[in-house]
Amino acid sequence: MSLLRLLGLPVYLPSALMAVGQMALLVVLPLYVLDLGAGTAVAALVFTMRGLGSVVVNVPASFFIERYGHRTSMAAANGLMSLAALVIALSGSSLVVAGGTLLFGAGMGAWLLSRLAFITHLVPNVRRGTALSGLAGLQRMGLLVGPLLGGFGVGSVGYRAVFLAIACTALVTALIIWVSIPTSVSTCETSESLEFASESSRELTDRAAWPSGMLALVPTILRRYRGIFLSAGLFVFSLQLLREQRRLLVVLWGTSLGLEVDDLGLIVSLAAAVDMAMFPVAGFVMDHWGRKAAGGSCIGVLSVAMGLLPFTETATAFALVVLLAGLGNGLGSGIILTMGSDVAPRRGTSQFLGVWRMVGDVGALTGPLLTSVVASLTVALGLSSVIGLVGGVVLCLFVDETLSVTVDSHQGSERESRDAR
Repeated sequence: MSLLRLLGLPVYLPSALMAVGQMALLVVLPLYVLDLGAGTAVAALVFTMRGLGSVVVNVPASFFIERYGHRTSMAAANGLMSLAALVIALSGSSLVVAGGTLLFGAGMGAWLLSRLAFITHLVPNVRRGTALSGLAGLQRMGLLVGPLLGGFGVGSVGYRAVFLAIACTALVTALIIWVSIPTSVSTCETSESLEFASESSRELTDRAAWPSGMLALVPTILRRYRGIFLSAGLFVFSLQLLREQRRLLVVLWGTSLGLEVDDLGLIVSLAAAVDMAMFPVAGFVMDHWGRKAAGGSCIGVLSVAMGLLPFTETATAFALVVLLAGLGNGLGSGIILTMGSDVAPRRGTSQFLGVWRMVGDVGALTGPLLTSVVASLTVALGLSSVIGLVGGVVLCLFVDETLSVTVDSHQGSERESRDAR
């Protein structure tokens, strides 16, 4: 069966719809908070709530997937995003918007993890790279269309109507998922995953009296695979921080230059077009030159672009640097998903991927929080650039090339875990 027939309705169509909705929300949300009368620091703090929601949901979502199956998890995640967007649309308070953003981030994090676990469960290893590359392309399509629709939507019908449209989109995706995934393929991955989770919980509970398996799982996996998380994990943290800062600071810096919301939406969408155009290049580089070549070029170009942004004083210079950032981001299309799949163990795959995503989400959370703390766009851009460059150095010097990992990589991961112990 072709990947399009296998994943078209349950994964690709919902992913396309939600990519547009998510990216529209990301570009409109900080502007909406500013429109409510809040300052830049508050806008960055509200934006941070999305990353916080994604961080806290990863491990609970991995248990939810194992207990209730992929279909229920994926549909529930989109339903939660619909509810969150509705809360934001009906609110006139920055505090309530922050709560809605937290819920939206939790729904988005659960959706991304359950979708990845579903593909890992359903698609054979030899075709999984193609499937995940398709998701990366759809996400970049959302980066192209979402900001454009969000910007023009605000200019035409206002902020609340845009958030209501996002809520409806998320609800429709939940319904599509529910009716398109048969119960027979929505069960948990394997009994070994549950066995691994309970084994991890017992191990850490005995030693440190943790109150629950979910709390126990994170330190257990971090300890078992500490070599991976101290090297590749640091790169993922830095890259996600840089990417999230790009989404936030490009909008805020453009606003400080006096650009209107529709002009900002157009520039961000043009950068997304460049980003999306690099998708096949990124796939070629990862599969022929290695993951480190793709990841290093991505984080390097992104870091340079973020460092250049404070020096832009005109709309033209701003647009050129934003396009450069889009180019850099496109060079890393699917790099985090691919590296995670390369190093994930055979047992407890969704739990490992939950922690893997959590590390990246902590990076995404740290970026806007950093902006909120320093309360200076110039300083935030400079620090983000430096952190990105450090992540690139870690990747080049301390991360093994996972392209050399064969289909027996799961056994290799387990051997590493035994060595770590």
